[in-house]
Amino acid sequence: MTRDPASIILPATKAEDMARHMEAPRIDKTATSRLLIGLALCAALMSGAFFLHVRRDAEDHGSVSGASAQLLPGLTLENAEPAGSGLIVTSMESSGPAARAGIAVGDDLVKIDGTPIASLDQASAFLTDHRSARITLDLRRRDAIRMVTLDRSQD
Repeated sequence: MTRDPASIILPATKAEDMARHMEAPRIDKTATSRLLIGLALCAALMSGAFFLHVRRDAEDHGSVSGASAQLLPGLTLENAEPAGSGLIVTSMESSGPAARAGIAVGDDLVKIDGTPIASLDQASAFLTDHRSARITLDLRRRDAIRMVTLDRSQD
């Protein structure tokens, strides 16, 4: 008759206790799924609320310095460093008009409709004064400048 080595050293209840504690913990897959869905929903709501807040602030005060702003459909811009050296694309909707036009995060916005742009304030003022549905952007990526046309009515 062979005995379990753990039962020789430990009483039966202690051996059973050890075996129970060594089992892998059970994960409730339903609870985990619900938690992940809830977190994804919160992230989506928070990002939308942030862009709405920045846009309202820009409309109310005419200034967006020190922040990012969604001034163009499907992307957000931020002042590049050093101040006054232009704008940089910081985020974008993956299936939005900017992505479809080939714009990428990290692109530098050089001009809007042929006008050099140095700051978010300048871009905001220009876009407020020029409300045409289609605008042309000059973007720099890796020392190459290219022109892209965006339809603002898709905003």
